[in-house]
Amino acid sequence: MTLQDIQSQILKLSTQDKWQLVQTLLNAIQKDTTNPKTTLEKTYPLRGLPITISEDFDDPMPELWEALTE
Repeated sequence: MTLQDIQSQILKLSTQDKWQLVQTLLNAIQKDTTNPKTTLEKTYPLRGLPITISEDFDDPMPELWEALTE
């Protein structure tokens, strides 16, 4: 069944049933968008991973400065 078929069937419902469907859909959408676990996974995929810094992170790089002067 396509979305268009579903929409066509929904339009045939009574007003009371349409409102009930709207409320059900709104609740489902709200649950999907406010679930902290889902939100964090989608928004912050690196959260919780350990941070490691290389031993030579702040060592001088004379070759870089030489390349810039050329």
